[in-house]
Amino acid sequence: MAKKVEIRALTGFRGVAALIVALYHFSRGFGSEPIFSVGPGYIAVDAFFVLSGYVLAYNYASTFSAGFDKAEYWGFLIKRVCRVYPAYLAILILAAVKLNLNLGGGEPVTLGVWDAFCNIFMLTGWGLHATPIMGVSWSVSAELFCYIFFPLIAMLAAQHTVMLGFVAFAAFAAIAGMSNLGLGVEGPMDIVSSDHSFSLARAVCGFILGVIGYSLSERAGAGRLRMANYVLPVATLALCVSWFLDSSDLITYLAVVLVVWLIAQGSRVGEGLFGNGPVYVLGQISYSLYLIHPLLVSIFTKLTKRLTPALGFEASFALTLSAYLVLAIGLSYGSWLVFEKWGQRAMLRMFSTKGRATV
Repeated sequence: MAKKVEIRALTGFRGVAALIVALYHFSRGFGSEPIFSVGPGYIAVDAFFVLSGYVLAYNYASTFSAGFDKAEYWGFLIKRVCRVYPAYLAILILAAVKLNLNLGGGEPVTLGVWDAFCNIFMLTGWGLHATPIMGVSWSVSAELFCYIFFPLIAMLAAQHTVMLGFVAFAAFAAIAGMSNLGLGVEGPMDIVSSDHSFSLARAVCGFILGVIGYSLSERAGAGRLRMANYVLPVATLALCVSWFLDSSDLITYLAVVLVVWLIAQGSRVGEGLFGNGPVYVLGQISYSLYLIHPLLVSIFTKLTKRLTPALGFEASFALTLSAYLVLAIGLSYGSWLVFEKWGQRAMLRMFSTKGRATV
């Protein structure tokens, strides 16, 4: 299968989502009341799931839409694991060291063998009652679950358009149902507990909507690009408004799905907003940024409190927030180079060597 051209604007949008999550967690690091508002920053994680579904379908839907091939499946799965695991494992080790030394200053956490197993093998988001070492690992774990079942989802997305509409409606109905369960931590859709499978269901629904979005793009006429140029600015503005006004999270969620779909059509507006150089680079390092930033939040919130008597809170906060973002982005760039690029290649070579040895 020929590799398709990357949709740069989608990569950039992922970077914006990761930055929002990093800002959101920093804003919540000073206690129960946020110091500044980033709105429902947790919905930026749902953007990851929708983006992942769309991008994987864009690259691999044709491989699995006609049926299941074992060799193609294992090749796909190995590539996906090699893409996410090296950075995950490296940052997991750092998080475990921080937890063991109690550098975060919170309540001591005791981990058992089952917890360690689930953390090492990326299973903390599957509702298996395992304590995560990294709070954000639930979503990476849920992504792995989506990778495993991607061929089945791709075959489902190859069905008749009416069936696609039914599945999309069912996925959003499930999201609406979950938003009314009262399981959200900071808002209706902030469902992240490892004690049930609703966080996993949240991820799967977003992933399915992304895959269906790609399938609908393939069936739409050439006019979709022209439409995207006009509708994307309106949809982006609507997303920004609903981000701060929608208490249900559902309008915001729908707006995220729509904006991802419109960006993916390759419009000039999308490329200008999210495919430009700096935003695209942010998108490239977004996975590492998502994993690394929680390690820094407690450090810089403590630093803010220490500097406040000398500088005042406003100046201390501005200084530490800037330093936090610079360090998080810098470390993420290094992680992207070392673990995501070199680590991925090394892990792929390891699997290819094993494959040749078994022939």
